[in-house]
Order: sequence, then C-alpha cells, then structure tokens
Amino acid sequence: MSFLISDRFLIPVSEGYAVDRGWTAATDFKPVAVTWHWSATRTLDECSRLLGGPEPLRKGIASAHFGIGRSYREGIDRYVSVDDRSWHAGKNQTVRWDGGPCLEVSDKGHRTSIGIETIHLGYARPGIQAESDWARADSPNGRWQLRIQPWTEEQIQMMIELGREIVAHWPHIGPNAHHGHHDLCPDYKVDPVGFPFARVLRGIYNDPEIPDVWTPYWTARQRRTALNGLGFGLGPGGLWDKSCDLALRSFQAAEGLVVNGRWSTFVSRRVHQLLN
Repeated sequence: MSFLISDRFLIPVSEGYAVDRGWTAATDFKPVAVTWHWSATRTLDECSRLLGGPEPLRKGIASAHFGIGRSYREGIDRYVSVDDRSWHAGKNQTVRWDGGPCLEVSDKGHRTSIGIETIHLGYARPGIQAESDWARADSPNGRWQLRIQPWTEEQIQMMIELGREIVAHWPHIGPNAHHGHHDLCPDYKVDPVGFPFARVLRGIYNDPEIPDVWTPYWTARQRRTALNGLGFGLGPGGLWDKSCDLALRSFQAAEGLVVNGRWSTFVSRRVHQLLN
C-alpha cells in the first residue's frame, strides 16, 4: 500500500473560511465522532477545488477535514487539521452525533465531528448510469430505491489507514461514534447510503467482531422483515408504505430514538441488538 496524505489544499484557519480553530467546551475541547460523506464528484481534484485550499469554490460555505480519492494514485487530501473544526455538516440537521435530538448549535456536526469526504458519484440518476456492480440500497425514508456506486478496494484501504490515524490522535473515538451525513440530516441528505461501514470499522479498530448493523437493513424489504421480526406484523413485501412508516415511528418512540420515520445507523444498531 503506497499513498500520500497531501496538504496541498489546506484551508487557511481564518475569518471568511469554512473552518474554526479548535474544539469547544461543549465537547470538552475534542471531537466526539466521525461523519462520513460522499462527494458526488468524479475525482479528488474536483472535490478539493470545491472545498479546499485558499480559494475554494465553496469558500465560507462548506469544507471537510479530508477527501479520500478512489485510488492510491489520487491519495488523500487534508483540508483541515483534526485539531480544528470544519463546516461539513449542520445545515438542516435534526439528529445529534449520538442519535439524540439536535437541539443546540453545539450539537451540530461541524462542532462535534471530523468530516471525511469519499470520492464517489452517489447513486444512479439522469446523467449517471448504473453499472452492473452497483449495489441496491434505499433512502432513509424507504421510498427511493437507489443504485449505489461501489467504493474501490484501494479507497477502502485508505479509509482504514486514515481512520487509524484519527483514532491514534483521538483514541476516545470508538466504533459507535461513526455515522453518515444522512444519519444527522435524514430529510436533507442521503449520503453515504450503502457505505461499507462494517468493513471500514473492522479495519480501523482491528476487530472482526464489530457487528455489521448496516447491510442487513439497506433495503425497504430488509427493513420490513426486521420490523416483522420485532412483532410489528407488517406482512411480506418489498415496498415501504404508510404502515411501515408508522411501525418505524412506533419503534423509535419505544426505544427513545428521534421519532422521524427515517432508517438510520442508530435505528439499525438498536434493531440489530434486539434481533440478535
């Protein structure tokens, strides 16, 4: 494995940029989680020109701590030190990093978590044609059946190595502190649906026993089956209808989760615990 973490697109930590110096007292002056994203770009260079450097196209609007390319040749670009904050999540955020309700500005992703962009087209749509190896995964509300571009093998290895570097610097960040942008902003974002969380986290923490609480619930059919297994009596089927939405909301209320009818990492984790 041979790749570089480049500082060529570091963002100045100064007024006018989507960066803040240090972490806040609300999190004891440290990040408490990692938020994973997809870039919806084809190349790392394209993402880096949008988010990084002294004159990013999204200057003062958005940033991230890192961008991870699709190959070792592209490597990783660092935009913001993990000792500082990047503005990578927070707009329309309703759920906190730990699954609780986002009630305060101090709960926002850009104040609590390290943001990582992975170079990825997202899902098939006009202008983006799905290929034969693209996965099937549905949106958090269960209504959109999506075809998801896979992450490359080299990219996954870089995610693991970067994750290890972050955890070495901030060792209190454990496996359950990782989530996707869509977990924080479920009515606003779908990225990174279909992300290989289990494989990445098992690699970061060198623990093959970390449970895969994601892939068993990627689709509406799988989610419906899981709710049936918990006694909701929805019957067979692959569609996500009003009865499924009501059952999920009932489950969220009973388990003390944010009641929004959106299937998240936090829902998956609790469902998996109860079923296993």
